[in-house]
Amino acid sequence: MDLNQLKTFVTVAEEQHLTRAAERLFTSQPAVSAQLKALEGTLGVTLFDRTPKGMQITPAGQTLLPQARAALEAAHSVLTHAKAIQGQVNGTLSIGINTDFAFLRLAQILASTQADYPDIKLSFVNSMSPDIIIDIRKGNLDTGFIYGPCTSADLSVIFLERVETNILAPIGWADRARDASLAELAALPWVYTTEKCPFIALKKALFAGTNLDPAKLVYVDNEDAMRELVRAGAGIAILRSDIAELAEREGWGIRWAGAVPTIDLSIAVQARRLKEPMIQAWLQQVKKHWPKANTPELARDAI
Repeated sequence: MDLNQLKTFVTVAEEQHLTRAAERLFTSQPAVSAQLKALEGTLGVTLFDRTPKGMQITPAGQTLLPQARAALEAAHSVLTHAKAIQGQVNGTLSIGINTDFAFLRLAQILASTQADYPDIKLSFVNSMSPDIIIDIRKGNLDTGFIYGPCTSADLSVIFLERVETNILAPIGWADRARDASLAELAALPWVYTTEKCPFIALKKALFAGTNLDPAKLVYVDNEDAMRELVRAGAGIAILRSDIAELAEREGWGIRWAGAVPTIDLSIAVQARRLKEPMIQAWLQQVKKHWPKANTPELARDAI
């Protein structure tokens, strides 16, 4: 039995599917099957039942799963402490990003990280805040930027900044949108993010206490698409204030005159990994360029 076999066991248990587990482990499905078979042979128990819907963990597998996770965490801790003793800060850090590079100040963070810690390599992954949280918890990402609430007790969240937002309408809708009532706004076509996006919570807060249900035009999964649809005259959307202000300066958008709730921007990491040298180095660099950043605290509601 080796650590790779235990990692395979835990990954298959989380994904409940050989193909998805193989993708996470950057290996082939036959290799995953071989690892599981070898581990089952060593342990003398069946860990999974193979079904048409995927891999169903057995009662024996369910019993052993927490111990397998603990063994992997212990091995990771030994390696981390050994590097700390040697004064090494090196490796690759995978970082989830939920919005554009410029807003997150990633060019500046990257430059200072390369200057202070040349042996750390940064890998950025575009995603959405809820998916970033899931991937951090699963170990697919080391850390990531997120909007809005995070109630996962096993994560620590470092607040970076409270982000102002606006409702942005196409420039041709100025007479209809700038001074519109909530009822008039609700009657206009809206460009929505997906239901799991934290910006949906802003819309719900805006219309809380009313019976209004804003018209839905289309769902998109990123701010770039929302911005371009507003620019094209398709509908209105809740966007960051800096995006809305730029749209007005460039002459293709108009901001609603009313107030829209703010949303917190934070960075998240597994709480148990906070003392790792590479995580500490990364957070140090982030705080250089986000001066309002606070100290790590347990995940909490941000809206």
